[in-house]
Amino acid sequence: MTDWSGGRFGGPNPVGGSDAVDPAADRWQSQASPPGPWEHQQPPAAGPWQQHQPLQNGWGSPPPPVGVGWHPQPAGPAPIGPPLPGPPPGWSPSPGLRKSRKPLWVTLAAGGSVLVVVAIVLVITLAGGGGSGGGGSAGDMVKGYLQALARGDAETALSYGADQPATKELLTSEILKKQIAQWPISNIRILSDDSTGAGAAVGFAQVHVVVNFGDKVSDTTLSVKKDHGSWKLPSAAIKVKPGIAGDRDAAGKTVTFFGKPVGDSTVYVFPGWIDVGTSNPYITVTAKPILLDQVSLISETWIQPTFVLSDKGRDAARDQLVAAMANCQKSNLLAPPGCPMSVDPYGLADGTAAWGPADISAVKFDSFDPYRLALMFFGEAKAPITVRTTGGATKQGEASQFLSGTADLAKTPPELKFR
Repeated sequence: MTDWSGGRFGGPNPVGGSDAVDPAADRWQSQASPPGPWEHQQPPAAGPWQQHQPLQNGWGSPPPPVGVGWHPQPAGPAPIGPPLPGPPPGWSPSPGLRKSRKPLWVTLAAGGSVLVVVAIVLVITLAGGGGSGGGGSAGDMVKGYLQALARGDAETALSYGADQPATKELLTSEILKKQIAQWPISNIRILSDDSTGAGAAVGFAQVHVVVNFGDKVSDTTLSVKKDHGSWKLPSAAIKVKPGIAGDRDAAGKTVTFFGKPVGDSTVYVFPGWIDVGTSNPYITVTAKPILLDQVSLISETWIQPTFVLSDKGRDAARDQLVAAMANCQKSNLLAPPGCPMSVDPYGLADGTAAWGPADISAVKFDSFDPYRLALMFFGEAKAPITVRTTGGATKQGEASQFLSGTADLAKTPPELKFR
């Protein structure tokens, strides 16, 4: 050890003094103060290691102060002399201040909340949104729409459409139940749904769906769109025009849907069986089924009904011809009023004719014009006749005449016009 005896470097037990300290002594133990000039000496101010500041070196205790002549020594007998600067007796180094764990708990709680929210969103999504507004996927929405139709719930079915119909006269649950009674809706199958693909980002998707309406299979791809955050059909009802517009379409103006006159107005119906009829008793009407493929159309649908002359209509026109021929029997004239037949008056005395029952079996009633509601007829009619000649003789014979004309079926009974 370097000899500092000439300098007597200060502090208690100065180096080089007469009272040497045992090298084996523990310099951190409190020592009794010797008599003399040390009695009134104040202990040195606490070192920075006694303020328990957080340590930078990561160890549990601060390093001892660096001083001349200090060396770690094993514990031994208490040294003689005044106490050295340092911690009080029995002091053990304290660990650095513990960091608060509050931010950690806040972070964990926030993370848990996020997981709960994500789980709720997933449950709602997988469950189809839990409502009729088209939550979940586009395929879920289409299936929900068809299920509402299948159970006759018109109000719920309409909620799946972004555009609401101008009139709901034919969109009631009562009429819907008539439809499914004729053609039950079943076997709903979603074959594809791209609502989770690229199209979903712009709010449009396509759903390939197959469903049975009675014994008819509707296989179509529906275009759907996002409306206020939910997938919707463009319209849940089909906008229908009954036929070609115009005054010439006399038959089209007789069309009825579910017994209600339509005329040339636009109506709205659900897909499926449609009770298409006519108010005219002399014709029948049929139309192509209106199925699911018509739902995606933005513009109106033309059903183009087909009108056919009914047996009742043909019989009514024939009856009118029979009635006209009966007018001949009511007269003794050679050209009876209201009778389509007449005879050449040459050599015959007018007012002496006696007409018999006519035979119109050769007259055909086959050509029907639905645009004018006209039935054309043609053929030869025959009737027996007895008449006197201008010379006073009686002549018997059979009058025959080719008849042609039209029966106006817009009127009841039909009105005949002869050519």
